[in-house]
Amino acid sequence: MAAGGRSQKHGVGYFDVDLWGARIDDSSGGVSHLRLNAYARKNTPERPFAVANDYIASSLGIATGLPVPPGTLVGVYGGGYNYASLAFGDRGDRPPPIILPKFCEERPWEACGIIAFDQWIHNTDRHDGNIGYLPDFAVAVFDHDLSLLNESRDSTAALALLGQSQDTPVKYHCLPTHLKDVSHFSEWFERIASVTRREIRRAVATTHSAELLTADLRDALIAFLEHRQTRIGSFIERTRDQYQKVDSWTLDIKEVDSGS
Repeated sequence: MAAGGRSQKHGVGYFDVDLWGARIDDSSGGVSHLRLNAYARKNTPERPFAVANDYIASSLGIATGLPVPPGTLVGVYGGGYNYASLAFGDRGDRPPPIILPKFCEERPWEACGIIAFDQWIHNTDRHDGNIGYLPDFAVAVFDHDLSLLNESRDSTAALALLGQSQDTPVKYHCLPTHLKDVSHFSEWFERIASVTRREIRRAVATTHSAELLTADLRDALIAFLEHRQTRIGSFIERTRDQYQKVDSWTLDIKEVDSGS
């Protein structure tokens, strides 16, 4: 229960929905046509894999049960694809940056999930501006364009990065120094391990079909994700010195890290 006896909700919260002028399709059982506010990410010369990174990571985050706003690839005029995700906020307003100690104190379950997930996708860019938090209502985790292939400028550099980082933990995540309760990690290890190879391959193959990745990079990225999927416990163990507020370290790596 939240403070004041209010129960916490674990959904992804409010989205900006414009009902003005909405048309109801009576033939579809009361289904309405709505205008939704969304953010669209595009590739840039500096980040040519931003769309693939965000789509793949967000798809896998949703598959684990992490509160990632729904999104998809959308074709754009003139060719190519953007990654579009629903805008999270209270009545259309984007939440302010979260207060990290407060978030970890009030939402340790989500905090553990974010850390574990970012270790899986090697996300080195988690910060207070890409975790949305509406106290006593919901959490949203977004902006994954700097995970996976990060800022690699071409396929050769991206392949090299995957090889270099496949066994590298994320060392300077924004949440561990504020987290007091690590008891939820085991559930998130199981959730991530339960994502099937078919789902991993579907997410990555979709970006290849959209010509966002070469075939070689597609195959390397699938292998990268499958390799890291069961090693998250060991990554967290190797960054244990950052969990300075944890009194009882309860992780059993032999049980949760079957891939090491």
